[in-house]
Amino acid sequence: MKQKKDQFIIVCLESADSAPMLMPYAKLCAEKLGKEIILMTVGNDGEDCSWIEHLGAPYVAMKGDWKVAISGLATALNGVLAITAVDRKAPRGSITHPARMLNIFSQCRSAYLCVQHPLQSQLHNVCLTLDHRRESKQKLIWGSYFVRFFGSQLSVASPDYSDAGLKARWDDNRRFLDKMYASLGIGYSPVTLASRHSLVDHPDRLALDQLHPDLLIALTTDRRDQDVGDWLLGTPERRLLQLGQNLLLLNQRDDLYVLCD
Repeated sequence: MKQKKDQFIIVCLESADSAPMLMPYAKLCAEKLGKEIILMTVGNDGEDCSWIEHLGAPYVAMKGDWKVAISGLATALNGVLAITAVDRKAPRGSITHPARMLNIFSQCRSAYLCVQHPLQSQLHNVCLTLDHRRESKQKLIWGSYFVRFFGSQLSVASPDYSDAGLKARWDDNRRFLDKMYASLGIGYSPVTLASRHSLVDHPDRLALDQLHPDLLIALTTDRRDQDVGDWLLGTPERRLLQLGQNLLLLNQRDDLYVLCD
């Protein structure tokens, strides 16, 4: 399917060192989604960003603050997807450090692919979780993109509920998902997650541990819902990044920028 190339894949680069790992992902996503690539870097006053000119793709080099630049990806650059490196061993000042990366992208209106290792597959196995909580339509839409455009096998993983009330709320979410995907003519593989404590064990962590997908689509924590545990131990998405696997993250907001197809 040929897409209009009025939206872009934005590759966020702190330095040229990240390009060899990120560019294969960018080229795969650009090919599958029918989009073009824009490289982006942000430097301080006096910092030399001329290295980006030699990477063989259109680019934007800005001066200023990474967080401000990322918050404007959707409107300023029509960025439907951002791609960034994550390095659990990076110094805290680096944009690839998990905590700083999540802070920088906290106001992002585009989905962002957090890459921790070189591309080893064509993202054949993609997973998202569905539980009793209010779900994001955009999360389900991105799941459909991987089925429709990448030819991925999508697993939808859910806790094994024993509480009737929680199970009823989960069932409402499942019916919504089934209705959406039926209208698109796509399917998915339902998976029940094994867990002794369905209210304590985070479904996304269980899905990574039990299914080992090429990519997990996950929502970040709504800052209004953060508790003491999140401040002390880190948010669920930060703990997921510590596992060293690739994530497609979406912030919980009502104005997320999605694919025009």
